[in-house]
Formats: sequence, structure tokens, C-alpha cells
Amino acid sequence: MSGQAWLSLVACAGQLALAGLALARVGRSPLALPLSLLSIALSTWNFSHFAYGVSGEEGWRLVALSATVITAPCALHFILAFTGQRRRFAVVIYSTYGLFGLFAAVALSALGSPWIAARANSLTFARLTLLLVTLLLGLGWGLLLLHLRRALRLEERIRTALLLLGLVLLVALPGTNLMADLGLNVPRLGTLGTLLGLPVMATVALRFHLFGKDPSGSALYAVTLTVVGVLAYLIVFRLFAAEQGALVVGTAAITFALLAAARRGVSAFVTQRERLERLATLGRFSAQMAHDLRNPIAALKGAAQYLQEEHAQKRPWDDKGEFLDLLLDQVERLDRVVSTYQRLGRVEPLPRPLDMNGLVADVLSLQAFAGYANVKFERALDPELPRCAGDYDLLANALENLVRNACEAMPQGGTVTVRTQRENPEAGGVMVSVEDTGEGMDARTRERAFDEFFTTKAQGSGLGLAFVRRVVEAHGGAVSLTSREGRGTIVSLRLPAPEAHEGVSAPGEGAPWPSP
Repeated sequence: MSGQAWLSLVACAGQLALAGLALARVGRSPLALPLSLLSIALSTWNFSHFAYGVSGEEGWRLVALSATVITAPCALHFILAFTGQRRRFAVVIYSTYGLFGLFAAVALSALGSPWIAARANSLTFARLTLLLVTLLLGLGWGLLLLHLRRALRLEERIRTALLLLGLVLLVALPGTNLMADLGLNVPRLGTLGTLLGLPVMATVALRFHLFGKDPSGSALYAVTLTVVGVLAYLIVFRLFAAEQGALVVGTAAITFALLAAARRGVSAFVTQRERLERLATLGRFSAQMAHDLRNPIAALKGAAQYLQEEHAQKRPWDDKGEFLDLLLDQVERLDRVVSTYQRLGRVEPLPRPLDMNGLVADVLSLQAFAGYANVKFERALDPELPRCAGDYDLLANALENLVRNACEAMPQGGTVTVRTQRENPEAGGVMVSVEDTGEGMDARTRERAFDEFFTTKAQGSGLGLAFVRRVVEAHGGAVSLTSREGRGTIVSLRLPAPEAHEGVSAPGEGAPWPSP
């Protein structure tokens, strides 16, 4: 076995380890799926070169060609996720996977058809493949360079620069092998690029927390599985070196088994931490409910104890009617608290005629006691704002979430401005926006800001903005977020005001508005 084949096997093992790390975060980080797909494609490419060096079978060159083709859409998918444009360009991602997947399928189908093999090995097919891969990767490099230019935080700039370097080494250098196949006088640097790019990508993933903070044991687990996998590959090659079909099936089975074990095993480390985080969230929610219930329960207990003492002393209750009224009032208050929490959980609005300016004033009047000493609160309220149909409790809770988030985004102090205005004078829409002068969000955080259980705070639950969106959408409205690093964040709530031009009755002056 040549030294080049051994290097290809080592590179394949490294890519499998990186795929294992990424697979453990699939479903929790948008970067995990494209990076795992890219790593699997590159491990297949390196493994094909290893297999070709051992067996000399020309079919492995077609497998390597198909792997080269599929790395391009995987790389673009990863870059779009990293730059926070995955959802915006979802159609582009699916289209490129379809197009390049077709080319890869043609290359693989050539394994069983000499006629297709002749065309897949032709210069025309190779040139077209190289052109498409180059165009797609060029678009990806351009997006990364633009992101690097716009990034303000030093850590994000370092992370972006390392990713750019790592992807060039991992994805661009294997293209030199394809160029050499076209007859160009270019050295084959694909395997070397993989070996050099792996430590760069590992540094970004582990040192710069590409997927967030993962348990340190996950890396050790992935490396252990990779070592076991390499040994299994060598055994399979020793047993089936002369049987290409059995060799392909055996190595594919080992690869999928390794990836499944990595996904299952590493996820166990992460799941335990996430379970603790969700339990902590439930604890904070329970503490808030206990706080809201404590006062009416204390009033009930005090009134009941007083009446019990009066009864024990056989004193008449004729002049104690106010205590009975107090008991009934507190029972109704408890019922309202329970109903509010039920509606908070299910987000079931009970629309009534609502003055948003008054709601904003009520919420801001409580912020003086919230402990944000260095934060200045300003209001810019439209005096001609029409009433809208809304649930006071749900919308007040949503606005409190936004104001609290704005304050927490300014640990050194700043200004929070709550603004109301007509969204559309003809339709009578109402818009409420909360603006801060804080640190702002990077592209990836901005894209996932409204996802449930996504948070960048050490003690955050990841439910605040998701709850806000659910509340506003339950009212028939919409939420938008604008943020730039170093320039603060603006979250805008748009609510319909369908009867703005017909006049609405204040609460108590007419029938309640029907629920939408």
C-alpha cells in the first residue's frame, strides 16, 4: 500500500470524526447538518482514493468524482447557514442539491453501465462538473468574505477567517485532482488539503464553539469511534480486496454504523445538559406562578384565620361582611391568575377594545422597579393611534418580554425606546416597536431569534421571543426583527385594528369584540 493511500485513509478517518461531532448537534444547530453532509462527502472522496490505491479498480474514481460534485452544494449550504441566510435562500439550497445530485447520480450509475461510464469519464463531463463546482464555490467564498467584512466582534472575525481557510483547504484543493484528470499540469493536492483543513475546522468547532458549548467528552467519543472504524476498514480490505462489490457494501455498512453510533453516543452527552436547562426553565416559570399566587393566598389565609377566631369566641359576624367580600375577591383573583397562566401556555387571546398607548404606559411604569439602573426608558406614542382588538394580559406579557430583552442587551446601560404608530392608515393597523442601543445580533443569532429554546444567555430559557411571536400571530398580526452588530435591535409588533374608522366602544360601553 502506497504512502498516498495511507494519507487518504487518515484523512477519511479525520472527516468521519468531524462528521460525528456535527451529527451530534443536528436538530440543535443549523450548521450541524450541512457540515456533517460535507464531512461525509469528503470522507467518501478520501476513502475512494484509498480504495483506488489499494485495489486499482477504476470504479473508485467514479465514486470520487461523485463525491467531488456533491461537496459543492454541501459547502454552500454550510456557508448560508453560517452567514444567517439559510432560510432566505432555501430555494437555492434545494435547487443546487437537486442539480449536483443529478450529476453525482450519473457518475455513480456509470459503475454498472459501460456506456454511461464512457461519458462520465469524458473530458466534456469533467469540464462541465469543474465549471459548476467552481461557480458555486465562488459564490460561497464571496458570501464568507462579505460576512468577514461586516463582522464587528473580534471572535466572529477570527471564526469566519478560519472557516474560510478551512473550507478552501477541504473543498477547493480536491479540485486540483479533477484538474489533473483533465490533463492540466496541476499537482494533486486534495488529500493534503483535507489533512491541513481538518485541524482548522476542528479548532473552529471546539475552540470557537461553532455549535455552541458542547461537553468535552463528545470529541473524545467521536475520535474513539473513528479509530475503531479505521481498523474495521482495514479488516474489510484484507478480507475482500479482490471483490469490489463486497468491498463497497462492507465499507458503506461500516460508515453508516459509525455515523449512527456517533449520533447516538454524542447526543447522550448533550441531551443531559439540555434536560437540565429545560428543568431550570420550568423552575423559573413555577417560581413566577408561586409569586403571583402568594399574595391572594396570604389574604385568604388572613381573612379566614380572623373569621375562625371570631367564630371561636362566639362573636357575631353581622359586621364582618367586608371579610366575606374579601374572601370572594381573592378567590376570583386566584381564578384569574390560573386562567391567565392557562392562556399564556396555550396563547388563547380574549380580544377586547384595547388602547395600546395605555398598555405601553402601564408596562413602562413598572420598569422603574425592575432594577435596570443604567437604562433610560423613552416613549414615542402616537396620540392618534386607533384602538385595536387585543388581550391585555397576553400583549402586556409579550411587551414586558421585549423590554426585558432590550435591557439585558445593554449590560453597560443605554436607552430603550417604545414607539407606537399607525402601520397602515387605510387599514388602520397598529405597530408597537421596542428599540435598544445595545450590542445587536450577528446574522446567525438574528435568523434563529424566534426559535423556541434558542438563547444566547447563560440563564435564558429561549422562550421569550418565541412566546412574543405566538401571541402576536394569535392576534392576527406579525413580528419583525431588525438588528446589526453594534447598532442595537428593533422588534416591531404589527396588530390589526379593523374598526379604526368606525369608532370603537371603550370597555364597559358595549359588547365585547368577538374572538378572531
